[in-house]
Parts: sequence; structure tokens; C-alpha cells
Amino acid sequence: MLLKVISYPYLAHLFTAFFLIFFLVSCKGDIPPLEREEHDLPQDAEVSSTEPGNYGGVLVTAESQQPRTFNPLVAEDAYSSEAIGRFLNGLTTYHPIKEKVVPELARSWEISKDKRTITMELRRGVRWSDGEPFTADDVIFTFKALFDQRYPNRYMGQYTIAGEPIEFEKLDRYTVRFTTARPYSPFLYVIGFIGILPRHVHLEAYEQGELLQQWSVRTAMHSPEEFVGTGPFRVRSFRPGQRIVYEPNPHYWRVDSQGQRLPYVDYLITRYVQDRNTETVLFASGQIDIASITPGDVVGVRKNAPLHDYTVHHRGPATGIRFLWFNQKPGESEAGKPFVEPHKLEWFTSRKFRQAILHGLDREGLIQSVYFGRAELLHSIISPANERWHNPDVPRYPYDPDRALELLREEGFELDGNGDLVDSKGNQVSFQVYASEGDDITPQILSTFRENMRDLGIRVRIRYLDFGTLVARVSRHFEYEGAMMGFTGGADPSGGRAIYLSSGRLHLWNPEQEEPQTDWEARIDELVYASEETFDLEERVGYVHQMQEVFSEELPLLYLVTPHAYVGLKDRWENVRIPAMGSVIWNIDELYLGQEK
Repeated sequence: MLLKVISYPYLAHLFTAFFLIFFLVSCKGDIPPLEREEHDLPQDAEVSSTEPGNYGGVLVTAESQQPRTFNPLVAEDAYSSEAIGRFLNGLTTYHPIKEKVVPELARSWEISKDKRTITMELRRGVRWSDGEPFTADDVIFTFKALFDQRYPNRYMGQYTIAGEPIEFEKLDRYTVRFTTARPYSPFLYVIGFIGILPRHVHLEAYEQGELLQQWSVRTAMHSPEEFVGTGPFRVRSFRPGQRIVYEPNPHYWRVDSQGQRLPYVDYLITRYVQDRNTETVLFASGQIDIASITPGDVVGVRKNAPLHDYTVHHRGPATGIRFLWFNQKPGESEAGKPFVEPHKLEWFTSRKFRQAILHGLDREGLIQSVYFGRAELLHSIISPANERWHNPDVPRYPYDPDRALELLREEGFELDGNGDLVDSKGNQVSFQVYASEGDDITPQILSTFRENMRDLGIRVRIRYLDFGTLVARVSRHFEYEGAMMGFTGGADPSGGRAIYLSSGRLHLWNPEQEEPQTDWEARIDELVYASEETFDLEERVGYVHQMQEVFSEELPLLYLVTPHAYVGLKDRWENVRIPAMGSVIWNIDELYLGQEK
């Protein structure tokens, strides 16, 4: 899972104004015709099973946030990771239609009887986008780099099993072997998380201790040709605040059944817009090819479908989760200032306090007023969209202000003569919540939250930051009391171990603990490890269900609601296969322009 601004803005009355502005502006006008390079196909080229298509066309998307880095060892947000995934591949990938792990840069693998050794055969003949050969040396370099203590990154924890880093070795030019300290059932799924890095590009920076400074936003602006990958695209240009343009990788290793090298599209463009409202307007006016549509905008956007030849698809519950949480990190900053004032830390670490806060939030009202009834309450750390792993039978906290006050009184809180809530030492209960700007729905949720808390005698202050600053504040500096954010969802819960484990970098309320600081966090750790050791799916699901029960009882994250997910896509694109989870254009290398309808 990755940090993301989970936003569902409302179109409101901006359509006409934005339509007039953007109708006159084309983001494709200065893109020259593409001249495709011709190169030999790799020996182990993968042949797509989809219908062969035709070259040509420009696919345009939009985002309200842009990448903060193009370096996979630095990226911790979904926007950067999505951009990196356009030009880098992993050893494996998850196929959202087949709902299983499939080969990517590894063409095959063998698992030992004790299930601790995985030997992978790499695709022969694959070349990097600059023409250099891809070999086992690149794989070994990547894993050596991510375990190097000079380069802290989120993958270290992901690939540390039973306290021991995964062992890796090169057997020959196209064979690598991995060994884990204990059986690790999600290995094939998680090993594909990291995009393999080109050794010939980064070796010098690695040796000089400068690897994390490579492939920055500045690189994208001035030297995009330095982004060397094996993925379907390479970066052609990047203009912060405007757009990123991708062009086909002339050495890509996938082909269609007629021997045409993929991808079909000439260019992929992502425009960076002010907010999700703008994205919706651009789609509804026919200027971009795909967009997430908010529940409140569905009816209005569908009215324009015949005019611009698109379809709005209903995908069921959204796969991500959105939540509030409190800073429970003890200790002090380097300046000697407590991360959280001691009396507030006592509140935030109280389970009943957290339960009371959630009981006091009218989430049912949010569903009607903000999402027009197209949402449902979220009760678990795994979205109901993930039917295999979601536990529907966890503790629940319906809107009940009386129950909230009852729980607070049990913890020594009481209302004073002015109607303000005070703790047993007479401290008035108040706190500040940080959230990301650039999204219309967050202010609506937090406005309701503030009003609901005031009904309990609690004073809440709201402050908005840009997404990068917010991430730094909550994950590195710990200078906050409460925050609101979201996580993207994943097909397998093992992708969330950085959140679940007490040692995890994304264990937001109190990250990177040397030892679990509470009994319930120790129990979560046990359940996560148990779910990873067994290869019996039913047993794994049972452990993950228990984990969700603990999280929903303790509530380190105060779950909000799960909106229904809608996506708009122009009808002109062929080979579209919309999965239950994941990106609608997950197979972007196979999409092609059909005949005008």
C-alpha cells in the first residue's frame, strides 16, 4: 500500500467556467509525430494474448498530484510509484484479471520443497531502453542497493523476513536465487514491488553514496533520457505543474500475436491539474481519455456521454481506505521538544478515547450529504472491495454521541460548565488535524468532523498542507497531533506489512518501533507473520481476518467511508479489460485506438 490523497471532489457549478477555459487549450498540439525505432525482438519476448491492434494515438490522463521523485528507493506515494511503473518493471507482477502473480522480467521460477528457496530464470534478450542488455547483474545490484544501510527505503522492511533480509545470489547471466529465513507465502507477489534498476546507469552513484539523489524531479525536467528502464514507455518530457509525456520504449519486451512490439499508443500524457474537479471537467468535455468520477458527479457526467463518446463504469466499493488518526509516538525531537504534549499523548493512546471519537462522527450523514448515498461505512483496514481478504464481522462504531460521552467519562473526561470537555487533570480537550490541500471533499469531511466534535465539547483546528509537506510531517518529523489521509489498496495484504507491523515505516501512529510498544501491536505482528508463513489460503485468510478484528477494536486509524468507485473511459479504446481492483488501464501497453464509432 502507498500513501495517497484519497479524494472524491464534487463538480458543483464549475463546469461551464472550466469548459470555456480548457476547450481552447490542447495538450497535444506541440507533440510531434512519432518515428518508431526498429530493433530486434528479444529471445524471450512475451506474446500478448489480446487482439492485435494498430499503432497510433495519444492517450491523455490527468492527476491532481505529480510525482515527487522518479527513484523507486525514494518513492513512498502512489503518484511517484505510478510514474515509475511506466518505465520500470519488476521480476513479477499481479494480473488483476487472472487474479494471480504472473512473470514479468522473470520468465519462470522454481520453489524448493522447504519453500525457502526460489530460483528465477530471467528473460533472455531483454534490453534496457538505452539498448544495453538486461541481466542478473541488474537484479543483484537492485537488491544490494535496497539493503544498503546508506539508502533507507520502504523495501528494506518488506523484504526482511523473520528479522533477516532476503538472501540473493547470481547463478549465471540469466538466473538468480533468493532464500528466505522461513517459508514466506507471498514471496512471488511482493518480489515484484521493486522496479529493477539498471546497474550500468547507477553503479557510480551507488559507490559514491549518492544513489538516493538520482532520478529526481530535476532529472525529469532537464535530462529525462537518463531514466533508463525496461517498461513499456520512456519519459520524453516533464513540466512540473503542467504535464509528463511518455513515448514507447523501443526495446520493450512484449509483442502482439503478429510480432508487433508493444505499446501501440504513440504517446501517453498525464496532465497535472489543480484538483479533481478540473479532472472531471476535462473528461466530461472530451479533453482527456480517462478519469475517476466522484459519486456526486456521476449523473452529471453521464449526461455528456453521447456527446463525447465515453462510458462511466461502476466498479463497486473503492479499493483504497481513508481515515483519521492521532500521533501516538512517544519521545522527543532533536530539539528536545516532545512529539506530542504528554497529556495529549495520554488521550491519543487511550483505546476508549479513539472509539469515542469515531462514535461521535456522523459518517452516515457524510454518505448522504457528500456522496449522495453512493458509499458505505468503512469498518476495517482492508476495503470491502477486496472480497477475498476483507472481514465484514469486525467491531463497528455507528454514530452515537451518547455512547461517545459514556466512553469518555469512563476514561475520566467530563464536560465543564462551559460545555467544554476536560480530562481528569482539567486540560481542555483540543487538537489540530492536518490534511492535504487540493481536494474539495476533505474540507467537507473535516467540517463535519469539527462540528461533531464540538457537540462532544472538543475543539478541533484544521490546517491544510501540500501533499509532500504533509507526508514529511507525519512520517519523518512527527510534528503533528492528528491527520487525515488514505492508503491505496492491494490485491494481497502482504503489501500492507509496512502499515501493519510495529516496525513498519508506514505504521503511521507510531512507526518503526524497535519492539512492539503495546500488547495489541505485538498480537498484530504475530498474526501478520503467521499469515505469511502458511501456504494454505484458508489459513491465511483466517489470520488476516483476526488481524482486522484487532485493528477495528483498537482503532489506531479512525475509518471513514468507502465511496463507490466510478471511472470514465472513452469508447474509442480497444482491448480494455476492467478489473475488480486496480487501474482500469493496467494493460496500457495493449490498448489501441479502434475505428470511430
